[in-house]
Amino acid sequence: MTHHPLPRKIVLFTPLSLLALVAGACDPEIDTDAELDTVDVAAGKADISDAGQPTVLSHEELFAGLADPPPAPPSDEGASDEFTAEVDEDGEAIYGGTTVPACGWASTVELGGSCTGTLVHPQVVIYAAHCGASYSKIYFGEKYTTPAKTVTPQWCKVYPGGQPGSGNDFAVCKLSTPVNDVPIVPILMGCETSNLQAGKQVTLVGFGNADNGPYGVKRQVTTTINGFDGDEISIGGNGKDTCQGDSGGPAFIKLADGTWRVFGITSYGGACGSGGMYSMMHKGISWFEQQTALDLTPCHNADGTWNPGPGCYNFQTNPGSVNDTWTGGCNAGAPSGAYSQTCGAAYQGGGNPPPVDPPPNNAPCTNCTEYGGTLSGAGDSDQHPNGSYYQSTTSGAHEGYLVGPAGTDFDLYLYKHNGTSWVQVAGAETASTNETVKYNGTAGYYAWLVQSYSGSGTYKFYVKKPN
Repeated sequence: MTHHPLPRKIVLFTPLSLLALVAGACDPEIDTDAELDTVDVAAGKADISDAGQPTVLSHEELFAGLADPPPAPPSDEGASDEFTAEVDEDGEAIYGGTTVPACGWASTVELGGSCTGTLVHPQVVIYAAHCGASYSKIYFGEKYTTPAKTVTPQWCKVYPGGQPGSGNDFAVCKLSTPVNDVPIVPILMGCETSNLQAGKQVTLVGFGNADNGPYGVKRQVTTTINGFDGDEISIGGNGKDTCQGDSGGPAFIKLADGTWRVFGITSYGGACGSGGMYSMMHKGISWFEQQTALDLTPCHNADGTWNPGPGCYNFQTNPGSVNDTWTGGCNAGAPSGAYSQTCGAAYQGGGNPPPVDPPPNNAPCTNCTEYGGTLSGAGDSDQHPNGSYYQSTTSGAHEGYLVGPAGTDFDLYLYKHNGTSWVQVAGAETASTNETVKYNGTAGYYAWLVQSYSGSGTYKFYVKKPN
């Protein structure tokens, strides 16, 4: 295919006014079992013992009192009586792809209203030379207008002579402070690059223009490799493609062991939807490492030789659908829990990272996440996970286990977003220090509330979400 080198860059993003969506919802009934100190609600409907209607709170009411409340989940114009929350606000997008769920492809970042980049090390973002080097802010999250996290680069540099069409469309930013709470997909290196073959499936991610949506929303599209032209790789077409504003953004590939690698830098193409050309990160790794004075390849040397270190470990197997929140660290993306052996023997040296901690012996559930907090007295409450909410992309059981301090009466509630408000779908209010809630719900956004009916002290709270 012939490509004219049109950089996939947008000049500047101008925020658009947003249309307020009004969503109706039917209120389900809720079951509170004071006898068993447990709520077990099937299909989201049961009987409530003390009221005919569930509690409905606005986003501001549910997260009142927080110094830094999370942004509200996206509005849903067609919320059903099961409170299903749609992930994709803009419908089918980015030329055959979709918007990403919360924490999906968390290492993909937005560069100040014009380009996309990739966090490849806690202090390093790689992107495209034709995007330039004038960036004062880098944004994490799913929307440029409402970022989950904003960081400041120490500097940004472009590769000398780097440009679209040469295979060296390289640029890099070194961050002022490390970003240690975002999972990183390692760069494809060494023998792993043999996976770059025509017909292989890859995923492209960026904040650029879509066929029916504006710039500034993170989107993903799965397509295939077409082939090579010198030091560049051709990807996509037939309506599945990146576009202006995706420049500098990543191309990801899944390896045979189930873990993912990042390899591509969006560079240029013809009409959006017809496919594009990408520079490859491993071609510029020596320059990236020279400029940053950091090791960006935990399993290889810069020349591609297999040389695993202690960081060659625990790579993600599902970075595009993490089912977590930014306040939770976006760390639930199914890490492998193993040392990589893609190009040789696993790391055997000292300083091994510790294995993933198992639940404490007294944890009431397996594969659950522990949170905690302190309530000051009657009426005080905490929102979880960690002052925020989470998104479940599948139906299944939501379990909450509250372990309160002796002599107190703490209660536990589960809320689900119906598109405009938060609706209590389950709760446990016994005169006990401990409470348990089990709720079988559909996909959507959920938040837990731990509240003191009487007493004060420190508690532990365990959550298990649908797989």
